[in-house]
Amino acid sequence: MVNPKKIVEQSNLIPELEKMKTEMITLDYPTSGFLTPKTSKLGGIGYLPKSEPYPTNPQGQPLSLLAQINFDELPYIENYPTTGILSFYIDCFDDILGLNFNLEKKTEQSHFRVLYFENTDEPYHNTTDIEALFKPYNSDDMEIVIEEEVKMTGSLATDPFPFETIDFKRYFNSDFFEYMNVKFGDQAEDVMSYLFDYLSPGGTHIGGYPFFTQEDPRTIESPYTKLLFQLDSDLGYASLGDNGVAQFTISEDDLKQKNFSNVLYNWYCY
Repeated sequence: MVNPKKIVEQSNLIPELEKMKTEMITLDYPTSGFLTPKTSKLGGIGYLPKSEPYPTNPQGQPLSLLAQINFDELPYIENYPTTGILSFYIDCFDDILGLNFNLEKKTEQSHFRVLYFENTDEPYHNTTDIEALFKPYNSDDMEIVIEEEVKMTGSLATDPFPFETIDFKRYFNSDFFEYMNVKFGDQAEDVMSYLFDYLSPGGTHIGGYPFFTQEDPRTIESPYTKLLFQLDSDLGYASLGDNGVAQFTISEDDLKQKNFSNVLYNWYCY
């Protein structure tokens, strides 16, 4: 009988994976908690200064808040903001939620928007005014990704290893499945199943490695190497198609400079 755990332990894979560990902030959803416009959350109404117009799609329809991250509430990880609010808006009037399949246009923020406000003391749009923007539209014309807003909290964790991503290809100079088949032969499928169960890729987090239910849309030369935010719909608070996972990735330079105008948005489902 195949024992994939023993096979992995006897290989040199674990020491290699140890070198690839990286920090992340895992995001959880407490069962209760007071929410304000500045709270880290999924869905609902977020913080938007009155100096900033509400984001819309090219047809003038309002985008929907997917998630809001208040870095003042979260632990620190290197190169990410330590303060301020980062918000992610998507187009729920679009049946593919603003996704652009053209790789060269995945960063065009016309059907999605990433907004960052370092200073959160400015007067902001109130809930009534924002809700009024949606009143002319029938909810049946929209994709409902998040039924109601839910508070998010964060904690430091370690992401042990990227699966089928450009990060794996860069480190091992090989595709994940190709590498496993060459290294483990007929036992590769059992080993991969063990790694998926043991390491539990996916989840909702900031930093760490992205997890793609299909293929990584980035090329190996892509500058979008840092995971700004990943939303996994596995816990039932969000609905991205059939248990989909959404990622927002950014270059390291833009992340350090807090330039969120050049972000690659992608989501796939199973």
